[in-house]
Amino acid sequence: MGLEPLRFAWTGLPLASTSTVLAAGCGSADSNEELKLPGDAGAALAAGAATSSYAKPGYHQAGVTVTDGSSQSSATVGVDVAYAPSSGLTAAFDTVCIGDEGALAANCDAKSWSYSRAALAAAGVTQGQQHQVPGTGLHFTLPAIPAGQPDDATGNGRTIVLNLPTDAKSVSFIGAGTQGNQSTTGTATFSDGSTASIPIQMSDWTLGGNANGTPSYGNIVVAKAAYRLSGTSRDGAQPFLFATTPYQIPTGKTLVSVTLPTQTGDPGSAGRIHVFAIADDGTPAPALATTAPKDQTATAGQVLSANLGSVTGGVPDPTGYHARVQWGDGTVPDDVTVGPAGAMSGQHTYAQEGTYTVHVTAWDTRSSSTETFTVTVARGGLQPTTAVSASATVAAGDAITVDGSGFAAGEQVTVTLGTSPARSMTVAASGAGAVHASIATSRDAQPGRYSVTATGASSRTPATATARVTGEPEEPTYQPQVALSTTSGPRGTTITVDGSGFAPNEVLTISFGEGLATSTVRANGDGVISGATVSVPGNAGAGSTSITVAGADSGTRVALPFTVTGPK
Repeated sequence: MGLEPLRFAWTGLPLASTSTVLAAGCGSADSNEELKLPGDAGAALAAGAATSSYAKPGYHQAGVTVTDGSSQSSATVGVDVAYAPSSGLTAAFDTVCIGDEGALAANCDAKSWSYSRAALAAAGVTQGQQHQVPGTGLHFTLPAIPAGQPDDATGNGRTIVLNLPTDAKSVSFIGAGTQGNQSTTGTATFSDGSTASIPIQMSDWTLGGNANGTPSYGNIVVAKAAYRLSGTSRDGAQPFLFATTPYQIPTGKTLVSVTLPTQTGDPGSAGRIHVFAIADDGTPAPALATTAPKDQTATAGQVLSANLGSVTGGVPDPTGYHARVQWGDGTVPDDVTVGPAGAMSGQHTYAQEGTYTVHVTAWDTRSSSTETFTVTVARGGLQPTTAVSASATVAAGDAITVDGSGFAAGEQVTVTLGTSPARSMTVAASGAGAVHASIATSRDAQPGRYSVTATGASSRTPATATARVTGEPEEPTYQPQVALSTTSGPRGTTITVDGSGFAPNEVLTISFGEGLATSTVRANGDGVISGATVSVPGNAGAGSTSITVAGADSGTRVALPFTVTGPK
């Protein structure tokens, strides 16, 4: 489990200045990767590889979009991510030794020679199948590694947790040496914390070019292939796979791990050990197996409670088996409910009619297994619709009113306005399947026409309308006018204040002099005040002063002169 290269071929776009965006389909927010594919203008085929990290096993649907700057095309690529223990042998694999003639090259000895997958199978060793070490009670399985991925461990110093059967009494390393015989020593670690040296001695994979030679170190031949590969073509040499002399586990000890030696020097001249598997003579656990269910049917927009088959065998962890399902419609894989007896189930709602291939992957502590079945989805009865507010035109920063119908009763509906940046909100449909929402546009939205989409969480059929966003409205300007019933008078005089041009409904403060007297009034919807009063206070000094009217919303301030008459 981990990094999984995605390989794909593309036709129809020239390679000059071509880029590819990969959406890995794992649900991660950082799951998109852009590749640059160099080439000559006019070339018709692009081949690329990308690397994406997956947190869990399962089948993923990765979207690939290729563009040359003026046009683009998209497709979906399936990625089957297998489970392997993070501390097991496969985690230590670092070399690709098994290739396919005419298709995919491997490089086992750092000089472009490799085993042929087909020739090994013909010699009796197939990846993913259990085999016996001749003349012993030992058995082994070469892990079923995807073509082009590391399939063996060299002397890289990695520690390999073994998880041996409790009755295992001996182990042996399956592999070969390159660039001559390789005599190395690893470290065995036991459950009580003690350690011991463990020989890992492997004969040269071609016995020095002598197909009839005798292996060194007491190695046992488990396979003799008819040929090997040089690049993707056949080579006349006949490579072997060996089992090392069985290592006897000390009585009373439990072997828990082996640390490989650390080999140095140029692998193309000094050579390396290559460990493909570790054999043991314990009673093997039943192989992990998944059983696919019968094909099923569903209705778009309605929840499907699916039988996802069953899982048996293997070595589950203390919490049981684990499983994931990819429903085939491009959605992110879901966790599967696994019952005590291994029955698997899950729920999903398909948005569109069609036939979908469902992948179910189950795993234990050692490996994973995937099965498929199909779901045929019929057209659903729910056909949601939406409509925006009557004018369907708003200024940037204003709200759009959205009304919809035809949704599932009570379902959560996400309303999305397709401006940049996009705006979204979630509301609950009524018992009759109706929704009502008011969603504000961004003040940064550019003028234009934008989609307003409402999507139900269970019905999942999107309903779309269109709204037009205009430029942000200009801030209004205010130039109020104020008149006094009199501009002079003695203390106690009542002055009537009338005005217009203020902000609609704003609060106005009328002040006499430097705050000697104040009162507040509210303008009407047209920004007008009429008949407001203020009196000359008894402590006002005779002489010139002013009466001021200030608006709270408009920020305006009008000051008019007034003379207080009478004795000073």
